[in-house]
Amino acid sequence: MKKILIPILGMAALTFFNSCSDDFIDVNKNVNEAYTDQVTPKERLSAAESVVFRTQANTMNRFGNLMMNAWAGNIYYFASPYGDEFRMRADSQFYDDIWDNIYLGVANFQAIIDSPVAANYPHHVAIAKIMKAYYMQMIVDLYNDVPYSEAFKGQANKNPKYDKGKDVYKGLMAELNQALVLLNQTPTATTYNLVATEDPIFAATSADVSNWKKMANTVKLKMLVRLSKCTDAEVIAWRNTELQTLAPLTTNAANFISADIKINPGYTTASSTQRNPFYQAFGRLDIDAGDINQNYRLTFASDHIVKSLTGQTTLTSGVTDGRLQRLFVGRGFGATSTAFASYKGQVQGGGKDASAVEGDFATLGLFMLYDGNGAGATLPGYVMSLAEVRFLQAEAATVYPTTMAFNAQTSFNDGITQSFLTFGSTATAATTYLAAINSKPGVGWNATTNKIEAIQYQKWVALTNINPTETYISYTKTGYPVLPMPVGSYYPSRPKRLMYAQSEFISNSANVPNPSIDDMYQINAYSPFWLK
Repeated sequence: MKKILIPILGMAALTFFNSCSDDFIDVNKNVNEAYTDQVTPKERLSAAESVVFRTQANTMNRFGNLMMNAWAGNIYYFASPYGDEFRMRADSQFYDDIWDNIYLGVANFQAIIDSPVAANYPHHVAIAKIMKAYYMQMIVDLYNDVPYSEAFKGQANKNPKYDKGKDVYKGLMAELNQALVLLNQTPTATTYNLVATEDPIFAATSADVSNWKKMANTVKLKMLVRLSKCTDAEVIAWRNTELQTLAPLTTNAANFISADIKINPGYTTASSTQRNPFYQAFGRLDIDAGDINQNYRLTFASDHIVKSLTGQTTLTSGVTDGRLQRLFVGRGFGATSTAFASYKGQVQGGGKDASAVEGDFATLGLFMLYDGNGAGATLPGYVMSLAEVRFLQAEAATVYPTTMAFNAQTSFNDGITQSFLTFGSTATAATTYLAAINSKPGVGWNATTNKIEAIQYQKWVALTNINPTETYISYTKTGYPVLPMPVGSYYPSRPKRLMYAQSEFISNSANVPNPSIDDMYQINAYSPFWLK
């Protein structure tokens, strides 16, 4: 890889390095590299967790929400809002910062794993392995073959080879198993203990690392569910071995994540690098300018998500979904309202409605983003929601019915309830909605023949504005939910993977595969291995 980000002292590193752009330290010019051996895992962990999350909260939120037809552009104020996304031409510069910045972020975890004193810090290393697996799975799911075994070595190997996607998955699964072993170890001295301030995700301590064990199990489950349709005999063999190992844990959902996973390293409004990155990118107020945030103004709710959640599509006819009132606000630049009748969405890539003005359309809010005084910038970010975990468990029980002990319908229903609660609605509203969708094929459980269709529809709604890139990856695998293409798209379908980043064609040209842009839209040798 061409660059490696090296945080120096926990939260202090956030001030200097916590960015979602390409403005990271180039390894060839890194004045700090000589001192990396002097930085302990205790001093790295907080910044490592926080830095990589910025890409998930910012770039990957934008990418997933636009790919999954939840967001549209404000054509009434901007000339060509989100034009690249709606043309959907996946070249080497199309969201290349996902590749660059996830690799940069994961390099921080690898630095903990490779620390000369790593043996003294088993819990720090375990967390690094778990988070490395969490984010590297996303990279494989988006790109397939990627650098892994030779990656993250800095000057020692500036041109890492590409490993097969299935081999990276296998390696990550091994790292998760190693992490579980490490979590059961005791640091060699109390000075090496994990303390709460070093872990902005769970505030875990060496006395209680139970949440990290649950996280490891959850990431393993996520990887195994992704492999459910894979036909490669080698993959099937080791997948089934791992399934048998994990299966006993599925008799008790408490062995997996049981609450929203949030991160808060101490977000404040003091500066852009210290704010919740989701709010900083998309919140209503540009705190520094004291005016409307341009990214907020750029974004309308899509016509498709508004109609889906107000019961105006064939799939949802007559059923309103109260989560709409938390995800978006009606007439965001007019006389704002959360009455369902006030919501108007914009067709992705579509033109202006001659009878409408900017103030007629739904904008981002109320979940985390609408706050007008900037307080949303201090809220925790969402690494993974409990709703996502419940839908994962529902899918696991559906695709592995003889192995997984989860109750698919119970998990599905709880996924919906937890989604309502995460977005700031109520369990009562969720119960009302569950009753309303019971007879709706493709939306409710009982009426749906292909349970995956209902799971993926509900996952689409639940992960909007939280982790929509995960929904996009699931959509690539399952084809659900069914979504209209943007007006003006160059291709009749969404890409099944992303093109390798431009930085790789420049700095690692001897190793990077060279698919064509057309290859991004087909199931072929370059597609995610689990799709074949």
